[in-house]
Amino acid sequence: MPNRATVLEMILLALLGLVAGVLTTVAGMGGGLFLLVALGLVYGPHVALVVTTPALLVSNLHRGWLFRTEIDWRLSRLIAMGVIPGAIVGALILPGLPAMVVATLFTASTVFAMLRATGRITLAPQPRWITAYSFAIGALAATSGGAGMLIAPLVLCSGASGGRYVATVAIGAVAMHLARVIGYGSVGLLVPAHLLDAAVILGGLLAGNLVGLRLRPRVGPRTERSIELGALLVANLFAIAAVVRGA
Repeated sequence: MPNRATVLEMILLALLGLVAGVLTTVAGMGGGLFLLVALGLVYGPHVALVVTTPALLVSNLHRGWLFRTEIDWRLSRLIAMGVIPGAIVGALILPGLPAMVVATLFTASTVFAMLRATGRITLAPQPRWITAYSFAIGALAATSGGAGMLIAPLVLCSGASGGRYVATVAIGAVAMHLARVIGYGSVGLLVPAHLLDAAVILGGLLAGNLVGLRLRPRVGPRTERSIELGALLVANLFAIAAVVRGA
């Protein structure tokens, strides 16, 4: 019979997954980064990257299915052509990076995401550079996680909004997380012992997706924006705390 600490740990994982699922389905982004840095603070950055990846893969697949009629398949293919090899390369590099370096990359990615979300940094890649840009996103996401949020500017540049935006970001994330699972497994980072935690997180994420789907029609653009920025702010604080703890 599982002990009390294990039960409380499973409840925490499920709750974090629930919050992350709601955030991403309502705002289109932010939930995965929030989940990653929260777990990084508790378990360390390497474990957080590995444990969250299978759960985020299935969660984004679920979100893509929920919005399947609105997916921009041409843009999704261009993103996948870059993000898949990039994520595999990043996963192969990750085992050689010290925990402090990965935690610092967490912080850098959350700060960058906040600057982009507030308009301090503008990203508008030309269509011919989408695949190359996606390669860099994949490599960074496999070593810092938060870089996956940079898929959003690619989709926004195409003029997508609403459900089309959420759906296409989700499909790009599916390609990225699938490649990360393959990469982490090939270097021995993803092992069977991680799968129970990933399954618990996934349960929370899927529940959060469904809750977010119900909430989304009631949320206006201003509230959606506030949710995104709030998630990024919390993620920044968690990432900084992880670096301080490891110093």
